Amino acid sequence: MATTSKKINLDQLDQELGGHGLVANFNDENEKLILPADNSPVTEKELEAAIKAHVAQPTQEEVVHLNYEQGVAKLKELGFTDEQIKALTGR
Repeated sequence: MATTSKKINLDQLDQELGGHGLVANFNDENEKLILPADNSPVTEKELEAAIKAHVAQPTQEEVVHLNYEQGVAKLKELGFTDEQIKALTGR
């Protein structure tokens, strides 16, 4: 078991540890709890070292959201209204 306040991409971290599975509780951003899944060969020491070295890459969902926000900002720069943007994006 390890705790961290770092930004963590759980899927990426799992792959960095060999893809054996991780269990996490991210309810507290300052104390994210991460554990190896049952029957995982990953040790606590390996988990802690991997978390320390981990540099989280954005998830697909984060990339889509960021692209959306940038697109909306550009449309507003071009003079589109909120109603027009909603009609274009469906959001």
